[in-house]
Amino acid sequence: YEIGIKSNLVDNQLQANLTYYNYKYTDLQVDFFNSAIFAYITYNAGSARSEGVELELEYAPYSIPGLRLRGNLNYNEARYEDFIAPCYGGQSIAAGCSLVVGGVPSQDLSGSATSAAPDWTGTIGVSYETELSSDLKFGTNVDMRYSDSYISSSFGDPGTTQSSYAIIDAGLRIGAADDRWQLALIGKNLTNKFYFTGGGTAPSTGSGTGTAAAIPGDNIGYGAFPRTVTLQGTVRF
Repeated sequence: YEIGIKSNLVDNQLQANLTYYNYKYTDLQVDFFNSAIFAYITYNAGSARSEGVELELEYAPYSIPGLRLRGNLNYNEARYEDFIAPCYGGQSIAAGCSLVVGGVPSQDLSGSATSAAPDWTGTIGVSYETELSSDLKFGTNVDMRYSDSYISSSFGDPGTTQSSYAIIDAGLRIGAADDRWQLALIGKNLTNKFYFTGGGTAPSTGSGTGTAAAIPGDNIGYGAFPRTVTLQGTVRF
């Protein structure tokens, strides 16, 4: 469920929205990569809950037509409520691999964070659009996105921790006043920040899983796109 309030303030120049949400997922399925046998296995994670608060702001001052300032701040606590999970490759007893279920070394992840679920995320941006003539208009924008640190593995592997990061996107565009055509220069991740959105144990690495003498496996991550710059043309008929 969600509970929130939407408001228009400062003579309708400022829009402010505040939302509390609470989602519960049951019979959640999670894919586990078993590095020892080089295969994906689907597990039922039982249940998980995502609870948080989101604040959205957008300001469009009458004194500067076409200017918009916007921001978003979100706190999200996403946790497994009930999940007896397989251990990641090379996880020791001391690291939590202290159960055996169906002959498989296992761990209790109840209360642990789900995959790629940072507690804090936020955006801040500015855009401006103006008419150059009766037939032509110009626009630009700059946006920054921030993410708190998170574990990208669905199985609590601390080796897959992604530290907090921020990326910047920007764009320039010129086109017809009636939107019949537009030419845009779009930049994504302009600071060329390397970060990954998923990860796990590399194939055939790690040993002694579920023992006191376990040797952790190597980690692999699935990286996001690096800096990209695109020239885009649009024609509407």
